[in-house]
Amino acid sequence: MSSYLHDVSVDRQRYPMFGASGANIRPCAFWRSEPAEPPVRVDDQGPSNVLLAQNTRDPATPLAGAEQMRHALGDRARMVTADQGGHGVYLIGANKCANDTVTAFLTTGERPEADHTCVAEPA
Repeated sequence: MSSYLHDVSVDRQRYPMFGASGANIRPCAFWRSEPAEPPVRVDDQGPSNVLLAQNTRDPATPLAGAEQMRHALGDRARMVTADQGGHGVYLIGANKCANDTVTAFLTTGERPEADHTCVAEPA
């Protein structure tokens, strides 16, 4: 419980319009059921066919979480980061660079050579 209180306090300062509600406690924190399967171990072992797409200002899945996932996957993955808000990068967001990067991956199976940051585009 204390971690939720801390996160709300921090995000209230960082993001005064919405942050506290995004960091608040979720109902699943109180679920008293055992997992149906063991947790999946995320690491750098496996096929190198992962592309992560992330907005810099996603209110539900912060950039820091995507960066941690990218680090855990190692060279198996590449990440395209779009300088935009919202909870959805591909096709939901208007960033042409991010959309084109993901479309190229989905249609060819080829990842970018390196992680890629797409600058903000006018609305």
